[in-house]
Amino acid sequence: MKGIIKKISNIFLLIGLVAVSVSCDLQLQKEWKYVPEPAGNKPTGMTAMEWITMINADTTYNDANGDPEFKYLLEAINHTGLSELYSDESNNRTFFILRNSAFVGSNQLISDMTGSPSTPIAEIEVERLTKALKYHIVSEELSQETIPKNDFFFYYQTLVEGEEGEIEIHKRLFNQQMRINTKIDRVGSGDTPTNMPSTSKGRGVDLHNYIFNNGIGHQINGYVRYTAF
Repeated sequence: MKGIIKKISNIFLLIGLVAVSVSCDLQLQKEWKYVPEPAGNKPTGMTAMEWITMINADTTYNDANGDPEFKYLLEAINHTGLSELYSDESNNRTFFILRNSAFVGSNQLISDMTGSPSTPIAEIEVERLTKALKYHIVSEELSQETIPKNDFFFYYQTLVEGEEGEIEIHKRLFNQQMRINTKIDRVGSGDTPTNMPSTSKGRGVDLHNYIFNNGIGHQINGYVRYTAF
């Protein structure tokens, strides 16, 4: 009799453990479900160029120091004559939109290209700056939802031709953040290193999915590269 009772108790214990496990799995799935960021995910009704120009003209978006949010990016676009790339509606592309912090400060674009973070945009060689901007434009449209798999490397071509124009992107499982040219962080096991060369530079996207008439934009507070520009 005691043996039967023990077996019944074990059965109920097993059922309880399974129920808890399923409940935890469902809870985790809810936590990992993609939740659109409030700032993006809605059509802007503008091209990337029009949107960048509009944001720059609106002082409510200014940085804490009073600079327009995309001051350096707009200067770089004008200096290189690439406004047509940001305005072209014949192709839907991905624009990694560089905020001011991607240009200024130590180990950022201006410093890495010229040796000083205070070098004016107008003094940077047009050819090199053109390559830098083109590397931040992918030839196809990529959102968080169109990347087909979490924590897995995918490779795309930027507007820089050849191998140096390759960009590596993965999407994090826990927060769906897009990350560029960086390792994949693993919980409970070793991280997966990037396959990009040692000359590369990477970071994560800060704000996702600004929908333009000519593609989609993602804001980043630092720049990325395959090799030095």
